[in-house]
Amino acid sequence: MKKIFLAIAMFAMLMSACSTQDEVANSPANTDETTISSFRILEEKEMTGEELFAISMGKQEDCVDADLYQSIHEKFVNDYRQLPALETENTGMRKAVSLQAGIYKTVRVEYTTNDQDNKPVTASALIVYPLLKKIKNVMLINHGTHIGFMLIPTKYTSVEAIMAATGSLCIMPDYIGLGSSASHPDLYLNHEVHGRTSIDAFQVLLNYAKEKRLPLDNDFKSYILGYSQGGSVSLASLRRFQQLDKATQERFHLAKVYCGDGPYDLRRTFETYVEDMEAGKSIGLGAVIPFVINSMFNSYPAEVADLNYEDFFTPWALSTNLPQMIRNNEEGILDVMMKFNGKDLDDILNFDYVNNYPDNFNRVLGLMDRQNLCHGWKPQYPLQLLHCNPDGVVPFSNFEEAYEGLNNEYMLEPQVLDIDANLSPLLQHMYGMLVMIEKVLAGKM
Repeated sequence: MKKIFLAIAMFAMLMSACSTQDEVANSPANTDETTISSFRILEEKEMTGEELFAISMGKQEDCVDADLYQSIHEKFVNDYRQLPALETENTGMRKAVSLQAGIYKTVRVEYTTNDQDNKPVTASALIVYPLLKKIKNVMLINHGTHIGFMLIPTKYTSVEAIMAATGSLCIMPDYIGLGSSASHPDLYLNHEVHGRTSIDAFQVLLNYAKEKRLPLDNDFKSYILGYSQGGSVSLASLRRFQQLDKATQERFHLAKVYCGDGPYDLRRTFETYVEDMEAGKSIGLGAVIPFVINSMFNSYPAEVADLNYEDFFTPWALSTNLPQMIRNNEEGILDVMMKFNGKDLDDILNFDYVNNYPDNFNRVLGLMDRQNLCHGWKPQYPLQLLHCNPDGVVPFSNFEEAYEGLNNEYMLEPQVLDIDANLSPLLQHMYGMLVMIEKVLAGKM
């Protein structure tokens, strides 16, 4: 039961954090736009650990489990305290602060990566790390599906930022279509592009550490991790990482990749939603359907040039104007969830069109197949998969296919979480995210 409260508590914390995050997002930006190597610093801030925790986790009084909130806070503080201190001439006040929850630096950066057409695009990322302490790890953290345009790494300090308390230099890239690339067509679940974007950000992180002469251990270890969409992007990041030359790979000292509840097979995820609808089950996140179809149109425009995006949606769905706004990259998934709440898949997806023009629908499914991460390659670094069973948002079959297709000597023992089937689909899905965060903070990464 305590675990269930944890899932509910985290959801409440994420929602309650919005007001604090908006304050940070709307605060005056630092005008420093110094160019360093292949990236540009947009903003650098220092904040206390208490400020970082509040931004990431929200307020204790808004949490449904105050004791649990306090427990997480204590772990966050203790992680920082246990890190070796640096020799420093900082003032006594800053030293005193560092003995409490610490002080951290957050940095917004822009860098250049490539889009689906291999054309340059400006992307953004958030860097977070502890000050006055030795940095022993480097982390590439890929975020889950954004629930609103303000709730992305560079618009607020995301909940994953608390992992910096473990002595980690963290980078959290925005996906293409978000942040600095918001004017670019959205590429939701385009694993190839997002994997490349994330690894480019990973290289930016090491360049930043070098240029800023950060106290990074010579024998540091690096990690790639993410949950939900971030889980699949992390797997795509590993695939992309392995395409780098050996000398570049060796710079990172990559120790492990940790992927939780990712939609590694888009077609299978999509088809499971259809199967659940036919079986009378509630679909976990039908709101993602327009995002996925839109992404396929944006990722492969030449191959769907003769198709009409709006044909795939019911008159009711079109009457909400949400599919059209998604097409224009004007709507975040939180708004879509609110307006599609309680609707079945056939309220959103136009099955009359699907059944009358099966070849058109199969063409879109075929494009999804191109983003399948479960076949055609093998991990060359330790890889651990985590998945909830059941997971009402990302079907468990994704884990089964990924484990079977990628299993080799680098595949670590997976972690399967048996979840209460009576929980809502969203809480089933969220539970694994909390387990992953807890594991990292407990030093069991």
